[in-house]
Amino acid sequence: MKKQKFKKYLIFIAYMIIGAITGGGIAYSLSSIEFPAEYMAFPFYVNLLIVACTYFMAVAFHEFGHAFSFSKNGVKMRAVIVMFLFFIKENGRWKVKFRPNKLTAIGGIAIPDIRAIKDQADLEETQRAYAKAIIAGPISSIILWAGVMVLSVLIFFTATNPVILSTTFTVMVSLTIITLFLLGTSFIKNEYAVGDFPAYKLAKNDRFFIAMQLYQYALFSTEHERVRNENHYLRSVLLGELETKLQQRNNHIYTLGLVDHFIIEHLTGRIEQMPSVIVDYVDYLQEDEERLAKIKANDFGLSIYFHILRYMYTKKETKQKALDLHESLKRELKPKTPMRNYLLKQADHAFGLADHTEFLHNIENICISPAHEIWKNFDGYFVDELKLNQLDVKRQVF
Repeated sequence: MKKQKFKKYLIFIAYMIIGAITGGGIAYSLSSIEFPAEYMAFPFYVNLLIVACTYFMAVAFHEFGHAFSFSKNGVKMRAVIVMFLFFIKENGRWKVKFRPNKLTAIGGIAIPDIRAIKDQADLEETQRAYAKAIIAGPISSIILWAGVMVLSVLIFFTATNPVILSTTFTVMVSLTIITLFLLGTSFIKNEYAVGDFPAYKLAKNDRFFIAMQLYQYALFSTEHERVRNENHYLRSVLLGELETKLQQRNNHIYTLGLVDHFIIEHLTGRIEQMPSVIVDYVDYLQEDEERLAKIKANDFGLSIYFHILRYMYTKKETKQKALDLHESLKRELKPKTPMRNYLLKQADHAFGLADHTEFLHNIENICISPAHEIWKNFDGYFVDELKLNQLDVKRQVF
């Protein structure tokens, strides 16, 4: 564990160095271009510090813009991450923690405190609030930039102190570049990440997307057990939507992530009978080995793949196939990361191939997501895995 922590801090330092180089480039550019002397009163290192503070301010304004909109529209907040600072609500009180991680080293995330959805009207109301909160981030960035620009112009016309003028000039130029960067990242859309602008469109118009987000984010609620147990309506909505997705042969990682969510809920006893659409989805995936193999192509799908194998192992007709696929995966997958190491040991234990009881019962070893450094701060993230790891092992003889 000490080695892992040391590696984590090395990664954090590496990202800070990259950030320093980027900020240094901006600061150097400001220092090397010929501007009026009163705008360039500071040496390079002072400009670098101003750029760093401006960047932190811009990210914080963006993320708290999301959070403010959530709260204003009736959705409570669970946490806000701004680079290396973690603002989280625990036991009814807000706390600030130092949590360096590579995922938010140059950004952040706002996490709502999701409640159970009661009916269609409740879902639509929450959907509107969610969409507004998503777009509030970029809007906040633009508002901050516009406000600083107006204030800067007023200062340039009224101030004569070179310290004030130089500070204002550096903030103005760096904030313009930073705002363009933040807005640019808000347009990202790929299989694994969705920026604010496409996410806003999805949240506003796609019932499946918002229902999926609300259902899975219940893991991070302050009352995750109660919320998940009461989410009957949302569960029925998603199962209905998955019927359509299956007809469309939809293999998107988000869709499969939801399938995985239901598999885990069945394996841990949260839902007694596996929904028929999930059974059909697993059958559809395993009927083509290439289709099934694509899921494990990266760490985003790896935990999904392992859980599918674990479910297949519980069925007599696919038990041996699950074991064969697991053995094949062990030969090609090296446990180079904590996540892979954990999943391999968990599967070996579940299939009766080895006894990893001590390892699996230690919460510090659980790692089921590439976003582990963020989600590990929430108790709900570990609940299902702890239940899976405490199930009886049925040892196999070969």
